[in-house]
Amino acid sequence: MDILYVFTITLTFCCINFVQCDIPNEIQQFVLSLLQEHDEEVKELKQEIRTLRQEVSSLQRSYLKVLHELDDIRRKEKKEELFPMETEMDDRIQKIHVKDPSSQNVTQSNAPKNLVGEKQLSKSVERVRKGRLVPHNMIGSYPTAFSASMSRDLSNLQHNQVLAFDIASINIGNAFDKTTGVFIPNMKGVYALFATITTRTGKSLEAQIVRNGGGLCNIFAGDSAFPSPGSNMVLVALDVGDHVIVRIHNTYHDSGATIDGAFSTFSGFLLYETD
Repeated sequence: MDILYVFTITLTFCCINFVQCDIPNEIQQFVLSLLQEHDEEVKELKQEIRTLRQEVSSLQRSYLKVLHELDDIRRKEKKEELFPMETEMDDRIQKIHVKDPSSQNVTQSNAPKNLVGEKQLSKSVERVRKGRLVPHNMIGSYPTAFSASMSRDLSNLQHNQVLAFDIASINIGNAFDKTTGVFIPNMKGVYALFATITTRTGKSLEAQIVRNGGGLCNIFAGDSAFPSPGSNMVLVALDVGDHVIVRIHNTYHDSGATIDGAFSTFSGFLLYETD
């Protein structure tokens, strides 16, 4: 309030100066003395503001640190809860394999029963393993993933033409044939499939991701002024031996349309295995 009072007086004196073109020396001295008197208070307030800002920054850092620690705890708890069922089943199987001296007297009629129980446990464990997402079980031949692009542009496109993506940047499981552009899964499961088609300026076309001749999803690419990419994805359950391709639509593609190979891709990966 004191500072506001000083500014008010100063403004008033400026108005007087405008009207009378002069300010008495006594008044000038009074204003200067007020400003000097409150100068230290202003400095102290500035220092307090700086201190408060530093404290706020420190609190923000502490808050973010706590959030990160909570995230780590949640991830750890989720990881610990992810496989308890399999661990229990594995322990039970191991106990079955342990030789008990008393088991030497097992009768012939009891042996088949034990064998059947062991097989049932093994199947149960396998079902648990198959139900996991692949990234949590990267063992054996489970992983299947590919991503491919084109080494050249494609023109003179025909109805139902299969697009060959001949540069495979990744092909885990070797289920993608880069010479033909055909993906043949070697494991039954749910897959994620992606495709991007980019056309040159002035022309448009439609393409499809196709399984065994049946369309799974459509892709549109085209623009009158700029090169235009079109993308789509699909989640689909595939069987071993299915044929998945990307092909030109049997009707909707402009004559003279050209695909920019460097900006066109076909990718997919196994999400999880199914029975």
